[in-house]
Amino acid sequence: MRWVQRRVSRISARIQYSGTTPQVTRRLLPLFLSSSTIAAPSSLAPPSARFYRPELDGLRFYAFAGVFVCHTLPLDDASYRALHLPAPWLWLAVVRAGMSGVDLFFALSAFLITSLLLKERRETGRVSLRLFYLRRILRIWPLYFLVVALGIVLAHAVPNRQPLPWRLVAGYLMFVSNWMYPFFVPVRSICAPLWTVSIEEQFYLLWPALLKVLQRRGIVVAALTTFVLATLSQVGIVLAGVGWGYLYYGSASRATSFALGILLASGADHLPKLTSGFRFMLVAGGIGGWVFAAARLTDQPDAPGMQLALARLIISFASAAILYGCLYSSNNLLRGSAVVRLGKISYGLYLWHFTGLLIAFNLFPLVHGWQRLGTTALGFVMTLFLASASYRWVESPFLRLKDRFTTVLSRPV
Repeated sequence: MRWVQRRVSRISARIQYSGTTPQVTRRLLPLFLSSSTIAAPSSLAPPSARFYRPELDGLRFYAFAGVFVCHTLPLDDASYRALHLPAPWLWLAVVRAGMSGVDLFFALSAFLITSLLLKERRETGRVSLRLFYLRRILRIWPLYFLVVALGIVLAHAVPNRQPLPWRLVAGYLMFVSNWMYPFFVPVRSICAPLWTVSIEEQFYLLWPALLKVLQRRGIVVAALTTFVLATLSQVGIVLAGVGWGYLYYGSASRATSFALGILLASGADHLPKLTSGFRFMLVAGGIGGWVFAAARLTDQPDAPGMQLALARLIISFASAAILYGCLYSSNNLLRGSAVVRLGKISYGLYLWHFTGLLIAFNLFPLVHGWQRLGTTALGFVMTLFLASASYRWVESPFLRLKDRFTTVLSRPV
């Protein structure tokens, strides 16, 4: 190897000294680049081919922040009346609307996965399902199964405070926990948020295999068909009079957000360039749709009403509007270094936030009113610490390994 390096240096010096033309250089370099003694690159794609939109990292963090607020602040208007806040019903609606961040996550995921696979097919002429599934395993599984393992440990250590039935553990291991939640709600384990990962994995299993055989028009038709069938299935659940959990946790109920994300990705090259004013209208309108759905349409009785199905539909459209409004944005609220850094660890923030809250509320139990906000802030700090540590020591090694099996590089580690 040293001999090769010395030989290349000598020839380069001769080329520079003699003024050899670029044509000679192009003839000589392939001889050395093709040498079997030179190691192959660790990645299947050059670093310059990265497909990365930092504004979407910022959006990821805000989506998590909404979920965190919904999981930590009171979900009854009496608490906001006790704090002497004006319009307590509106505060409650804003807090409830935070859970719509899950749908924004789903629309984001569908947009990015579809964009990356379409780019891979343009550049290589094919989509490798084997490499795709391997990349997803390296990205999702290490931290996911670490949290599941910790949940099992806590279930044995403090079973009264962290219950985790073995049937539900089986659901986590097979990525079908969202279908099992209607039978086990409320889930008080630190694993409670993992039902959304099950839906993500189901999407990863089905959509890339379908996209592999579809052309652009077929992708649009498939996304529209998915949207219509998912909407009809929600109506069917309501008419059947089954429990609220089937509509809230069901894969079909969230498929509308995936479908809209796919549609945005398939038409991203043809979407009109947005002005800052129109971006603001889309984002504000999307957040307004979340709050409206939470305030006027969301109900949780034993049997869901048609209002809840309508709320799910509005939330999906609102999430797509927010995504579209933020796409290609240069606003520092989305692309600032701090918020982008938080977005990079958003997967860990989401998976660890119940653990961070568990630590905080064990340190300061039985807090009420404004004191609860202080404990919640401590829970966020603990979550931030856990997510940062896990990103560095758990996720990053697997993300670097993931790049070795990547055709179109995305966000750098």
